[in-house]
Amino acid sequence: MAGGSKPVPTKDDAHAYLKAVSDHFHNDRKKYEDFVALLIKFKAHKIDREDVIRGVRVLLNGQPNLVSGFNAFLPEWLYISVPFRFSKKTNN
Repeated sequence: MAGGSKPVPTKDDAHAYLKAVSDHFHNDRKKYEDFVALLIKFKAHKIDREDVIRGVRVLLNGQPNLVSGFNAFLPEWLYISVPFRFSKKTNN
């Protein structure tokens, strides 16, 4: 989108999104807590945005509505495609 016309999310938007994530994972509190911990680490500059996006891809895998909601807080060039493909490869 040219001209940077994407609306800037508000604190209310952030709270509403976190509530949506919390409601979605009401039966899996660990996943919600891991999601919040990821955001806290980013805010504290302990991880970079690539780590956040990687973590979101893992935690919200299979939840396109939540991924789309998360994209509202990202610059367009960092959007996570929905649906994204995720494979659990390990390099051990």
